[in-house]
Amino acid sequence: MRRARQAEYQAIAESLLGIVGGSLGRRVEDNKSTDPILIGVGLGQFASKSRLSSLHSTFLSYFVQKARSLGYVVVGLNEYYTSKKCPRCTHFVAQVTLRTFYCFHCQIFHHRDVMAAENMCKIALGHLVRHERPDYLQPINADGTYPWKASSDEGSSTTSSSVAISSTSADRALGRRKRTMTASSQDQGRRGKSTRA
Repeated sequence: MRRARQAEYQAIAESLLGIVGGSLGRRVEDNKSTDPILIGVGLGQFASKSRLSSLHSTFLSYFVQKARSLGYVVVGLNEYYTSKKCPRCTHFVAQVTLRTFYCFHCQIFHHRDVMAAENMCKIALGHLVRHERPDYLQPINADGTYPWKASSDEGSSTTSSSVAISSTSADRALGRRKRTMTASSQDQGRRGKSTRA
């Protein structure tokens, strides 16, 4: 069973590297005539219905190890919003069927996996060019701001925003401690009363 799975993993890895003109038997340095290759791997977690380990994660770790040993640059990509937003107009899309989505702004249908792959390419390109994820694929707060970007009211210093975040966290922790102490003292008060008849 293990040899069969290993052979299957090798065949899949060989075909994936073949897409970019590579091979399991050839290092990147041996193929100087091509442009540099960046392999982006989605970091989504797929649960197995059985109690066995997911074969997706097993193959993924095998492929990443093989590709890196051959000299390829492999990066992990957070899949947040990749199958929820149109890669052309950046608006949210509506789900038609399990794998089909429709963009009302562009008026076109998208296959879920193709749309996610296009968005993941934009994420990889954004990290290469601007060293950050495209804004339309970033999680946002309810008020429309990005959680990690300082607003213009706070100034341009990131230290003031980080201090504000840390003090807010400290306030929340202090509030939790107060609630915990209050609740435990109330419990002691209830337990301390004896109900003798």
